[in-house]
Amino acid sequence: MYNVSMKAKLQHIYDKTHWFSDADAWMLFRLAAIVEAVGWTLLISAIVSRRLGMPGADIAVSMAGTVHGVFFLVFFVILLVTARSMGWGPWRLGSGLIAGNIPYASIAFERLMAWHRRKFPSRVPAPAGYDAD
Repeated sequence: MYNVSMKAKLQHIYDKTHWFSDADAWMLFRLAAIVEAVGWTLLISAIVSRRLGMPGADIAVSMAGTVHGVFFLVFFVILLVTARSMGWGPWRLGSGLIAGNIPYASIAFERLMAWHRRKFPSRVPAPAGYDAD
């Protein structure tokens, strides 16, 4: 395991990623989860069209795969940069990263986190110097 100084350094780095208010971070995360699900829809639709033998389906799979990959990376990055602002620890962050790899699980994870936020409200204060305007 890490020694105490390494743990403190990691915590310090994590604390520096508090860039958004709770509401802004939540909105960005929800948008990223929806976009990631759209990427899965495009990819699955293209694969089905190729399986049905539709003309141009190979190009569609290639394009949809690229779009899906970009959308997944966007989800991954937004999850990383908003986790601290929502007060998420390593378990929720890891669960979100796993959810992004399973078709439509980003939506299920977002709904689960929405339920958790309603059931156990704990708003993280905005970072120092944050201006909501």
